[in-house]
Amino acid sequence: MIRPEMARKFIDQITEYTEYNINIMDESGVIIASRDPRRVGTYHEAADRIIRGKEEIVVIEDDKIYPGVLPGINMAIMVNGKKEGVVGVTGDPNHIREVAMVTRLAIEAMLKYEKQQEDILLRQGRKETFFHLLTRIEGADPSELRAAARVLEYDESILRIPILCRILDNTSPDRILEALRANDGHWIQDLSTVLDENHVLVFRTIRKPGAGRSYHLREAVLSYLDRTLRRMDRGGVQAVFYVGTPQNSFSQYIYAYQHCKWMEGRYRGGKDLTGEDRVRFFYDHTQEYFYSVLPREELHRVFFQYSRQLQREDRKQFIEAVGALIETNFNLTEAAKRLYIHKNTMLYRYNKLKDMLDIDPIRVAADRTFLILLYHSLQN
Repeated sequence: MIRPEMARKFIDQITEYTEYNINIMDESGVIIASRDPRRVGTYHEAADRIIRGKEEIVVIEDDKIYPGVLPGINMAIMVNGKKEGVVGVTGDPNHIREVAMVTRLAIEAMLKYEKQQEDILLRQGRKETFFHLLTRIEGADPSELRAAARVLEYDESILRIPILCRILDNTSPDRILEALRANDGHWIQDLSTVLDENHVLVFRTIRKPGAGRSYHLREAVLSYLDRTLRRMDRGGVQAVFYVGTPQNSFSQYIYAYQHCKWMEGRYRGGKDLTGEDRVRFFYDHTQEYFYSVLPREELHRVFFQYSRQLQREDRKQFIEAVGALIETNFNLTEAAKRLYIHKNTMLYRYNKLKDMLDIDPIRVAADRTFLILLYHSLQN
């Protein structure tokens, strides 16, 4: 179908280069654009004959054959093998054949380009709707997700893992997305989009390993991001990547994405990070995640008396010490470095909390769990 505004635009443009009268007719044989404005809206019998019949060209040599149709050449406008309309050039058929051919080709090229742009916009709109369902609508109807995916030709059975990029400077998200799509191995089944001016999201496909091998998620993600990270280092681009949990069910993608957002809320990143340090994996923080989703009220109830025992000064020192121990996997030397104190001072604080709570978290796994839960119960 030829839109009248597009036809009029074409007539206005071509008028600058030729003096011939040109008419453009729609699929019903009505003139929708003409160099002669008086003819717009009138019926063109030769055009209707072309639209309804098998002919693609009708040459008019006598203006008495079709009432109101002047001598000239009328040609079908073809797009993808379908008649979308007719273009007519008025004049002596022996002199205007080449003009008519070039005019038809120009209109067809314009229509094809316009259709390509419409298809791109339509796909983009469908893709935005799909990503909205995947990342914003908890409990979205699985059948609706699958229907949207089928239109976009996304295969649900493929294992994918979310990679959320948070941009820390003024770099355009489109530039980051372009860099990610330029990575080795990025292919059509990778779901990628710009979420907003600071975030880009990719659901990266994880290829099925060979027989006898297991999935190596970290290796696969770092290999995928390697080129982008190196380009960012060279260009001074600052961003952090949060890697969520792998899924092969569209209804579960929202939770995988939420795992990325949970990490972003706790590890904002800094502009001094480089290379792989800018990539954080959810599975490195599962213990902290599960502690964070425990009901806060229940933690307070369980550890209420211990919380009352800690005076304000002791509480602050306790939180700092235990936090450093957790971050360093209960390594006293590394914890001391983290707090910028002497190792003996750290050992003194550790022995103090051992005596106060009658536990030994370095040696006893259950005591370590107890201490970590107590620590989280004291957070705000």
